Amino acid sequence: MKIFLSILLVFSIHIFSDDHKKLNPIIFMLDLSVNDGKIKNAEKFTYDITKNVMKMEPDTVIYQYYFDSEEKVFLYEVYKSNEAAIEHVKNFRGSKWESKFGELFSIENFAVLGEASEDLKKSLEGYTTDFRYLKGGFHKPAKKLSKEIMNL
Repeated sequence: MKIFLSILLVFSIHIFSDDHKKLNPIIFMLDLSVNDGKIKNAEKFTYDITKNVMKMEPDTVIYQYYFDSEEKVFLYEVYKSNEAAIEHVKNFRGSKWESKFGELFSIENFAVLGEASEDLKKSLEGYTTDFRYLKGGFHKPAKKLSKEIMNL
């Protein structure tokens, strides 16, 4: 599982690495635990919120929940830009989704990868202070796929 997540992370972190001046992808990586054995409700919730994100947030590129057998969950989100990530946060904060999320999950770790703007950092106050920036690496397929992904 760790190898799969590492590959997924490397792919996403380097999306458009050659075009980073044109696109600034933002990645949210959250380690969660399911509260009080609410696994079935948590699983159902992930399908419902995913439908909402797909419908309401066109610049969300990836939005996925990964469950293990011990009620641990990894939430993986990729946004085309700071603005897209901020839009997601605005849609979430104070909504029925945030309330239900809090009933079902506890956040163990929340890291934000990419060139996070001050506005994005401010929007995430109370959720995380863990912001990480790309300093090296490459992703060969991203160079060929960047235009297609931008058109999603």
